[in-house]
Amino acid sequence: MTHVASEKKLAVESASSESHNMAAIMAANLNDRLSRAGQYAAVGSKVLDGDASAAEYLGLLFNGDSAYVRAAVFDAQMRLRYSSAGLPEESEFARLLERAYPQAAAGAEAPEAGTILFGKTDSHNWRMPMLIALQAPKSGARGYLVAILDLGRFLHDYQQIGDGYLIAVNGGTGAPLVALNDRRLLVGDNSAAFTSASSVTNLQKLSAYPLSVSVTIDPDAIVSDLTRSHYEYVRYAIVISIAVVTLTLILIGISYHRKKLYERLARSEREKICLIEQLEKEKTRAYQLASHDYLTGIPNRMLFSELAGAELSRAKRSPNLYALFFIDLDGFKPINDTLGHAVGDLLLKAVAQRLCASLREYDLVARLGGDEFVVLLSDIKYQSQIADIADKLIKTVGAPYLNLGGHEVGTSLSIGIALYPDDGHTVDELLSKADAAMYAAKKAGKGAYRFHDSSVHSGLPGRLPSTVTRYLSA
Repeated sequence: MTHVASEKKLAVESASSESHNMAAIMAANLNDRLSRAGQYAAVGSKVLDGDASAAEYLGLLFNGDSAYVRAAVFDAQMRLRYSSAGLPEESEFARLLERAYPQAAAGAEAPEAGTILFGKTDSHNWRMPMLIALQAPKSGARGYLVAILDLGRFLHDYQQIGDGYLIAVNGGTGAPLVALNDRRLLVGDNSAAFTSASSVTNLQKLSAYPLSVSVTIDPDAIVSDLTRSHYEYVRYAIVISIAVVTLTLILIGISYHRKKLYERLARSEREKICLIEQLEKEKTRAYQLASHDYLTGIPNRMLFSELAGAELSRAKRSPNLYALFFIDLDGFKPINDTLGHAVGDLLLKAVAQRLCASLREYDLVARLGGDEFVVLLSDIKYQSQIADIADKLIKTVGAPYLNLGGHEVGTSLSIGIALYPDDGHTVDELLSKADAAMYAAKKAGKGAYRFHDSSVHSGLPGRLPSTVTRYLSA
């Protein structure tokens, strides 16, 4: 009986975890469909300027989008300017606007452009209208876009999920708007009849809209599939007890039920293999999400190592130079300690933006962690260019930041430079050499750059930057 109870608990926990993942995926999908209305609003605002091509393009967009049933554009005087159905008037949409924005019918000024409001239709409860305030880009005229989102079509994509699940899209108050139960579409509170006191619900709220997606499972329905298996298991124990009296019954019972047990174990093993494969897929997805720095948005150490390794493999066949910059912000810790971590985070973002803006598009910029950044320069023809780029980074990235959280922040860069292949053939070797050169730059007074091998300066034509001159004289 302990085994039976444990197996039921495991089945319910597995179904609950699966429903949580389903709710997250569905919420992301619904959020994406709702966000498309903002794109339609941008085209609709051009219709207010009388742009015929914009109206034609808007029609093509709506005809190709099954998520939205109909749409219309009104000006501030409630005059119909566009109808996806090609109708001369849209009285139902006009009533929606009057209920949502009473000042529209009175001819008052429309609300601020981009304002979004969800309405309620008079007929089909699963069709949810979105009302978006518009402003023409040229004339500045105000207006409205009304688009009907078909939640029934949205749930229709998930009708193959199976029995035992109740999927619902809920409004801002948490009340269900429409639900799907065993491939049946339910409207509003009718879905409450299909839930029980033992039901388990996983709720996922949309990030930008007052809606949520819930996936409810009935534990009784989940474990009902195990009833026969549990019955066989208990009967097996009873037969073993009776077999103590009769040796023949013992042999027959053990042989029969062992076979059944082995079949269940084999089936369970196959299910475990499927679960492991799913976990591997999720692991791969998580690896991709973890390839960029969460704060600055540029590649992190892991992705930099992969991309830089591939770039150095191509560098073997190139006659041009490759250089790795190891960059550290001078005085970052005092900024964090005195102005707070929020200002420190803003400074890291601003530094990353200046680094990307100061380099070529195909140069690789990454954040290793803390206040350390790294840059890989590719296909440099002359050694003097490397010093010029380092000098440019020190001047542009090290310029004062005038408004970071209300503070004026000043910092400088210490840069260590390692060249491929003179200083190393791998990413780790170049990082190590550039790191050592960076510390040499800090010891020299910060706000400067240093090459790991100072002999490269002998090949630089013309006048060297002041920081290189100070390094050579030292």
